[in-house]
Amino acid sequence: MPEIGAYSPRGGLAVTDQFPINPDLGSIESLRYFPNHRPLLVFLITLAVWQCSTLFLQAQTGGPVPTTLAALEAYPSYFHRMEIVILAQAAGDRDEVFVTDGKRRLRTFNIPPPLSSDPEIIEIRGTYWDVGRLDPDDPRIAGYNIKQVSELSLGKPWPSSGELKLLIADSTQRANRSGDTTIRTLSLEPSRYRDQLVTLKGRFRGRNLYGDLPEAPGVTLDDFILRSNGASVWVVGMEPSGPGFDLDVTARVDTSRWLQITGVVSGRDQLIEVVAESIDVIDRPAAARNSVTAIPQAQGPAPEVIFSTPTPDDTEVGTKGLVRFQFSRDMRATSFADHIKAFYVGTRTALELTVEYRPRNRVLSVQFAEPLLTYHQVEVNLADGILATDGANLVPHTLRFATGGQ
Repeated sequence: MPEIGAYSPRGGLAVTDQFPINPDLGSIESLRYFPNHRPLLVFLITLAVWQCSTLFLQAQTGGPVPTTLAALEAYPSYFHRMEIVILAQAAGDRDEVFVTDGKRRLRTFNIPPPLSSDPEIIEIRGTYWDVGRLDPDDPRIAGYNIKQVSELSLGKPWPSSGELKLLIADSTQRANRSGDTTIRTLSLEPSRYRDQLVTLKGRFRGRNLYGDLPEAPGVTLDDFILRSNGASVWVVGMEPSGPGFDLDVTARVDTSRWLQITGVVSGRDQLIEVVAESIDVIDRPAAARNSVTAIPQAQGPAPEVIFSTPTPDDTEVGTKGLVRFQFSRDMRATSFADHIKAFYVGTRTALELTVEYRPRNRVLSVQFAEPLLTYHQVEVNLADGILATDGANLVPHTLRFATGGQ
């Protein structure tokens, strides 16, 4: 990357790990010092801090940003604190869960471990954190045992910047990989479209004038960004001009225009490009005026109980009466009512209980109204009629355990 103050064909202001912005500090963290150019450097630092802070905030306001694990790995400073959406598979076990694309993996919370050795691809929405940039008492990561993770993986109570990166998931769903090719689908799975001819529609955003992407490809001075529904892609190989239009990649006044481009997908998974073969100006598509775009969701596989406390056939269980179930999919909270029954084995009198579902980690808590009797077998039944968020029925489940003496 060129030094600050030098002209570059990359153009615009690219936020990279060589020129990272810490949004918690609002300052430039890595900058070479040139004593012979101190006045110019001071001016450029002031300008860069102001502009980058503005761009960062603008980049955060368009909903979850579609991206890839490759981009998260390459540009952790840019994505830190950002709401993102990725396509990946779950990996790991009950103690440690990761998401992976087959080459890379990222530690995650609020995603259950895979049920098979070949899990399905899921769409994950959540917030990406470079934990070392946060204070240990930061409330945004409270309750996730970060200190324990740091001790086990790094041998120290708190990571340094770049040592522990993770995704705290807000929701997951079965990946919908059908439909038209858009900037969003391209941003989520660039390898699927590489070397293919695609046609994309989006808003002209100039040479990264709004900080939509972490870096510029630097192919020519006329490279520009096309953006739609929160997703962005670099367009290279042609100037943004044609019959009746001639857009300036450095002028925000031109960023109200919409373009349709046809070209071949190129670049890397962390920074994709489309080598344009044709560019046309178009009216803003009607669908793009909607602030929220509904994503059709096919009904997924039947959800299952993947973990419980107590464990099946457990003994010497305490009598305080708290049972937890974790599910393989996001569940419909209202469907639990009247579908959970508990008994002492050998009787048919239902025990009084209350339930609470926590969608963030897919955990159902069952609390008995009275302490359980000592040295009794207890059976908890999750009956047919409990539903995932897409309407798929839970596989009925029975948990049996025995209480101890206290």
